[in-house]
Amino acid sequence: MANLVQKFLTICLSATAGFSTFGCAETKFSQCQKIIEITKNIAKESQNNRQTTDIKKVLQMADTFEETAEEMKNLRIQDEKLMQYQIGFAEVYRGNAQATREFVDALQKKDIAKAKLTQKRVQQIGKKEQELVSNMNSYCQGNRTKDVE
Repeated sequence: MANLVQKFLTICLSATAGFSTFGCAETKFSQCQKIIEITKNIAKESQNNRQTTDIKKVLQMADTFEETAEEMKNLRIQDEKLMQYQIGFAEVYRGNAQATREFVDALQKKDIAKAKLTQKRVQQIGKKEQELVSNMNSYCQGNRTKDVE
């Protein structure tokens, strides 16, 4: 069971660690940085808890995902495209929180089938997050020279 928890957390948290720093133009830069700062913080927290088998810590990580989703949602972003990324990241973190809680529930009930289904869902969430990272990175870099005045 401990091995299953570690595997789940590795899947759940690995995509979060993949965010790289990139530059954007003046106003987009500061808006991108707001989003990046939050993603870096959750990535660091995720990395710190990646190997845990302690159910309490796993549930605390679910709370952290939920808090991060709220923090992301509450950012003041004016750029319409960046707002879409902001919403997407908030959904990813909320999805990770929910999946983490469902995973713990499945383990406690010894429902391995449900636990494995939850792992697959987390993998899908991770793919969505990677897509958001890549698209946002391209968007910010692509607008770097256009917005400098």
